[in-house]
Amino acid sequence: MPEAAPDIQALGRVPTGLYIVTAENNGQRAAFLASWVCQAGFSPPAVSVAIKQDRPIMRQLSRGAHFALNILGTEDKKLMGQFAKGFGISEDPFEGANIQRTDNGTPYLPDALGFLECRLLRTLEPSTEHNLVIGEVIGGRMLKEGEPWVHVRKSGDRY
Repeated sequence: MPEAAPDIQALGRVPTGLYIVTAENNGQRAAFLASWVCQAGFSPPAVSVAIKQDRPIMRQLSRGAHFALNILGTEDKKLMGQFAKGFGISEDPFEGANIQRTDNGTPYLPDALGFLECRLLRTLEPSTEHNLVIGEVIGGRMLKEGEPWVHVRKSGDRY
């Protein structure tokens, strides 16, 4: 008997947070809105981020590259709107954005709820349209008080 197809509506109900990933490596800037993020380890502390394979940031993420995972709060609608549209390969995602840098030079968004600075440990390329990027958390902090933005999709077959 064939297996039943997954319930796409149920898959969409898996709650996630909303984040903006920012990076500047090899002279290229990149940023995108991410929702498929999860803590992936304690020692070293790590996170996983699912990134669509054709996103410009994938060209920058070789082993050891740095990126920031900016945590959006429930009040960060303007910040989310600024990055939700996506950016082409030649567009500067930081244009008009309030950006600061860590001691390592990693760009982050000081208007976000908080951020994690990460160093890329590994990229897994499963047989889906997304790669799974594992980053060691090497820094970061909470930037203001507030609740993280929790996102629940209507369906599991689209953002």
